[in-house]
Amino acid sequence: MWGVDRLKKRAVVIDSLVDLPPYFKSSIPIEVVGFRVYIDDVEYIDGKTISKEEFYKKAMKSENLRTSFPPPNETKAIYEKLKEKGIEEVLALHLPSRVSGFLSSLETIIKEVGMKIKVIDTRSLSAGAGVVAYKLIEMFEKGKKLEEIEKAFWKIRKNLLLQFSVPSLKFLIKNGRIGKAKGLIGTLLNVLPILTVDEDGEVAIMSKVRGRKRVIEKMIENILKFTDKSGKIEMIVGWGAEHMKEKAQQLKKFLFEKLGNKIEKCAEIVISPTVGCHSGPEVFGIVIYAEQEGKW
Repeated sequence: MWGVDRLKKRAVVIDSLVDLPPYFKSSIPIEVVGFRVYIDDVEYIDGKTISKEEFYKKAMKSENLRTSFPPPNETKAIYEKLKEKGIEEVLALHLPSRVSGFLSSLETIIKEVGMKIKVIDTRSLSAGAGVVAYKLIEMFEKGKKLEEIEKAFWKIRKNLLLQFSVPSLKFLIKNGRIGKAKGLIGTLLNVLPILTVDEDGEVAIMSKVRGRKRVIEKMIENILKFTDKSGKIEMIVGWGAEHMKEKAQQLKKFLFEKLGNKIEKCAEIVISPTVGCHSGPEVFGIVIYAEQEGKW
């Protein structure tokens, strides 16, 4: 294990699509690349010039939501500032390459900055990316080599189940984030999707149900199957617009009734505005982290 002085030369960079769980506190610096969110073409910087609550209030009144990643010089400045502070190694944890071209632009920045930077595609979003990120950051804090952390990624990722639901696919379609869920386009009005982000980092269909009441029931069924042979689990529920909070908390309540003896950590979050632009404001979901053998 590295000494304190050596650890002072390490830092983490994430982006605003990563929702770290509130129970995670880092002992090393974490910088955030703030994506741009646009509501009716008015630009905001996620996490800086608009709060989550303010974003969702405005978003509920708009049909025109979109995002973009920040100018390359802004991202480059984050790394250059870390270098000036004496940081030698950076763990960079970012959104899936299938969702955005940001990782491609980052490759050029890394070459120009000239630091030891390990970029890992979290292949998840929001709290899903947050759990992957914090597990890897914990290893980084303990002095593990960047190469060791990269090797540990898939073991961590396979223990993750992300589910979310939206009443309409219009925002996912409009923003080009429909991914492997495009087969749902044109389905019957009363059929609702339960979506996930798969191991390729794409939005995909997990389940289809008929009627809003079945959404939570089916999410619970999927979770019980996923955690059947696992030990302790972590659970994070999240929502976008304020009126979706009730659904997320209802899901949490039912899971405590079913799995209360297994739940080791639990948190609630408001989903990042960058993700909310892609999904639309009426989104709620859950992330389960459960260590287990094999794959589900």
